[in-house]
Amino acid sequence: MKYKAFTLIELLVVIAIIGILVGFIIVSMSSAQGAASDARRKADINQLSKAIMIYKTNNPDTPLLIDADGCNIGSDCSSDEIFGSASVLRDPNGSYYSYESADGVNFTITSRLSNANNYSFDSSTGLYSEDTPITTINGTCGTDNDTVTLSTPTNTCSAGTPSTVTTDPNTVLLMHMDGTDNGTTFNDQTGKTVTRYGDTKTITATKKFGSASAYFDGSGDYLTVPDSDDWSIGSGSFTVDFWAKCNTTDATYHVAILHNGPTGYGDWDVAVNGTEWQLWSSSNGTSWNENLVAGAGSVDTSRFQHIAFVKDGTNMMLFVDGVLKASRTSTATWPNYANPVNIGSNNNSTQYWNGYIDEVRVSKGIARWISNFTPPNAYYWWNWGCNGSGGGTNSICGANKYQ
Repeated sequence: MKYKAFTLIELLVVIAIIGILVGFIIVSMSSAQGAASDARRKADINQLSKAIMIYKTNNPDTPLLIDADGCNIGSDCSSDEIFGSASVLRDPNGSYYSYESADGVNFTITSRLSNANNYSFDSSTGLYSEDTPITTINGTCGTDNDTVTLSTPTNTCSAGTPSTVTTDPNTVLLMHMDGTDNGTTFNDQTGKTVTRYGDTKTITATKKFGSASAYFDGSGDYLTVPDSDDWSIGSGSFTVDFWAKCNTTDATYHVAILHNGPTGYGDWDVAVNGTEWQLWSSSNGTSWNENLVAGAGSVDTSRFQHIAFVKDGTNMMLFVDGVLKASRTSTATWPNYANPVNIGSNNNSTQYWNGYIDEVRVSKGIARWISNFTPPNAYYWWNWGCNGSGGGTNSICGANKYQ
């Protein structure tokens, strides 16, 4: 009889087949072992639940152990009396079964099966059930958080469910003044309509942030945003802030931004008068009775300046480049003046702004600053949330989110 020797290739094939068969056997054995362990777990849960029900029958006036957060039977439960002799039962892997009761009347006994699902008995329903355990996920900000970006953030959350990307709740007007050189389109990030008049345009060569700023030539140029309750100071906190570069310190009054009523008086009128930044405000509707003057020399025509009018409760403040220049106290309630916001002129289409304006923001219900501060080093942008699940925490996120 002749015997044929295996070639190397044939030998490798045989070894591979044996390996596959061994793998199948191991998987089958593991599956069988898992099934056997699960059967034991279910039997133990049944035995534990019966033990508690027997205890309740024998002690009808005694509440069960109360542990709303859950405890491990035979380990850290404050009393094992209700489990009787079943308290010695352990999971096949050596871990503990869990007990939970929020009221001392109804209870739940739970085990973790080999497929990672929970197997439980719930006394309130009398049912055994298998379900996927709740996974706790904490909302975590993504890589776009706390960044300087000129486009809409996309990597908002690394964990959790992102909320809508928007401005913060207190921002009622936010105009970045971005655009192309000599552009004629102006937008508000909160969605309000902006109307352009004269030769107002975006200029890319002179700007504070972003791609451009708004340029007003001092003759017929201005922007308007329709009347809204958002513009009314009322009796609450309020903030108007923006960046501006004025081209002149002549004796003419140059309005940067205002909200006046039909009679010419209104909530806030921020302007340059000669070499001074000024705020004119009327709480009575008949005179300018709530004014703030930053003082001579507060205007610097060589650069952009950050201007902020802030009302914090009864305190009114005017900041120039983060420095408090003027303040006063007022307990008045401002009328709700019905007129658009004007940027670059007053309501009579006079007192035109001559220069550049960038990053205009109006905030209602909040005093953004109440003492000297460092002006923002980038423009205001987006805010969003990353919401957790399964009892996880939520996070508040934002790109260039300044207070």
